Amino acid sequence: MLGPSQPHVLATSYHSPQLEVDLKLNTNESPLTPPEGFLREVANQIRRSSLNRYPDRQAMELRTRLGELHGVGAEAVFVGNGSNEVLQTIFLAYGGPGRSAWVAQPTYGMYAQIGATTRTEVVSGGRNQHGELTADTIASDVSMVVICDPNNPTGMVEPVELRSLPSMRSDQFFLVDRAYHDFDQREIPEWGGENVAVVRTFSKAFSLAGLRLGYVIADPAVIDALYGIVLPYHLSALTQVVALTALDWRQELQAMVGVVIVEREAMISRLASMGLSPYPSATNFILVDMGVHDAHELWQLLLERSILVRDASQWPGVGNGLRITIGTPEENARLLSALEEVLS
Repeated sequence: MLGPSQPHVLATSYHSPQLEVDLKLNTNESPLTPPEGFLREVANQIRRSSLNRYPDRQAMELRTRLGELHGVGAEAVFVGNGSNEVLQTIFLAYGGPGRSAWVAQPTYGMYAQIGATTRTEVVSGGRNQHGELTADTIASDVSMVVICDPNNPTGMVEPVELRSLPSMRSDQFFLVDRAYHDFDQREIPEWGGENVAVVRTFSKAFSLAGLRLGYVIADPAVIDALYGIVLPYHLSALTQVVALTALDWRQELQAMVGVVIVEREAMISRLASMGLSPYPSATNFILVDMGVHDAHELWQLLLERSILVRDASQWPGVGNGLRITIGTPEENARLLSALEEVLS
C-alpha cells in the first residue's frame, strides 16, 4: 500500500486535544455565543439563498464589504475558510521548493506545519531578552518573513518600529498574522506595503470560530496570485451569507471584546498573586510560566477536574508553560479556583 509522502509532517502535526470536558479554555475561542437576533437573520438569509447553484467564485460582495471596513477596494481582499486556509494559500503562492520562510519561536505552530506540507524550508529565529522581535533578529536572506502580531502563544505585541521593515526589504515577502488584532488596544497604524499580506479572522473577536472565515488585505497583485492558486468555489455560499450578516452585526458581535479585556487583566493579577508568571497579553489568552510547578502535571490535574487548557510546555521556546483562554467571568472563576487547589 502506498504511504503518505511526508510522514514526518503527520508525526508533528499541530492539533489541540479534542476532549470532552465541562470547561474548554484551550483553543482561544470567544466565550460568548452570537446574539439570537443575529442567528435569526442568518436563518432568514439562508432561506433566500440558491443552494442549488455554485457560490460566487470570487466572493465579490463579501470582499467589497471587507474592503470598505479596511479602506481598500475588493481587489485588495482575499477570503478563505479560516485563517489557516489563507496561510496555506500564501505559502503555496510565495513559498514552496527552493524558498524559505522565517519564523521566530515561540509562535503559532501551524506556520511550521504549513511550511512542511508546502515543501517550504522553515527557518527558526529567535527574539531578544524581552521576547520581542527586532530588525536585527529577523533574517534578511529568506524569501518570506512570518510575524504573528500580537503573538501566539505569548500574547505579546511586536514593536511598532518593525512596520517600516518591509519597505526596506522589498525582495522579501512579509506575512503578518493579525488574528488577535481586536484585543490589542494600541492606537497605531496597520502593517502595509506591496510586499505585505495582513491576515485577519472572524474566529476570535467576531465569536464565529465555527464559521471558518479568514481573509487577507494585500496589494492587488498579491490577491491575484492567491486567487490563481486556490481551488475554485472554495468558499461556500453559506459561509458568504453568514459572513455578510456578521458584518451587519459587527458592533454587537464584537461587544465581547471589552468583556474579555477586563477579565484578562483581572486574571493576570490573580495568577501573579499565586506566585506564577503570566506573560503580558494583548490577546484573548494568557501564557503562564508555571515556575517550580510542572506544567504538564498541572494540565493533567486540571483535566481531571474537567477543565481543559493548552499544555504549551513542549512547544519550541516556551518552557514550562500553560496557555489559558479567557472565558466568561464564571468560567474564569472556576479555573482560578481549581488552579489554586492543584497548586496547593
